[in-house]
Amino acid sequence: MSTPPLPLGARLRTRGVCEDDWSARPTAERPWPIILIHGTCDTKGVWQVLAGLLRENGWAVFAPDYGNRATGPIQESARQLDAYIDAVLTVTGAEQAILVGHSQGGLLARYWMRMHDRADRVHHVVCISSPNHGTTQGGIASPLFRSERQEDVVRSLIDGWFGPAGMQQVAGSEVEDDVSYTCIATRSDAVVVPPTTCFLNGQKVRNIFIQDIDRRALIRHEDMPMDKRVCQLISDDLDQLAEARASAS
Repeated sequence: MSTPPLPLGARLRTRGVCEDDWSARPTAERPWPIILIHGTCDTKGVWQVLAGLLRENGWAVFAPDYGNRATGPIQESARQLDAYIDAVLTVTGAEQAILVGHSQGGLLARYWMRMHDRADRVHHVVCISSPNHGTTQGGIASPLFRSERQEDVVRSLIDGWFGPAGMQQVAGSEVEDDVSYTCIATRSDAVVVPPTTCFLNGQKVRNIFIQDIDRRALIRHEDMPMDKRVCQLISDDLDQLAEARASAS
């Protein structure tokens, strides 16, 4: 049986280098390992900047590759993520992790918690430009919709570029009661449209545009995980979690 060809998006040149350090351990001050989950058509290399920054600040950081560059069915990607998170928690001895996901990565984290009943293993989730409430069939392609025939054409284009995961990113579930969330979006997003669909509703949710930090920032969807301003915002957010825990103890 021949292997189906990779979607076009999965053939793009990889960006960055990010290797796991399985000797890393959480500390009393930072007791949760951080797991970085890349988005569609990317690899864990996109976390080079963020992983380096977090490690400098004392966090134990891990990042999987999954799903043929996240182009496979989300159900299969969730099974791979489940095994990876189990390995991280077992090796580090931690009871819970922090999940940081870009685009599909954030959606996958939420899908995994809900469908695999694993919310008790998660302390906090950061979603970076994730289509938490769906997107207009690929954002840039949405103006092409004028008839059912044109919609079928665009669906074929999305499947050819992103694989099965592309059309699965049109719906999401809401938050888990015992998990806190930070959702970061960019007003310059041409993929997740409108960008406010990245935001979640809930008492333990912080929604923020990167332009609220730097109003002149022009950051594309695909550049969010490697942008230094976004990485610093995430680092500050996670440090605040650690400080809140220290204050409460």
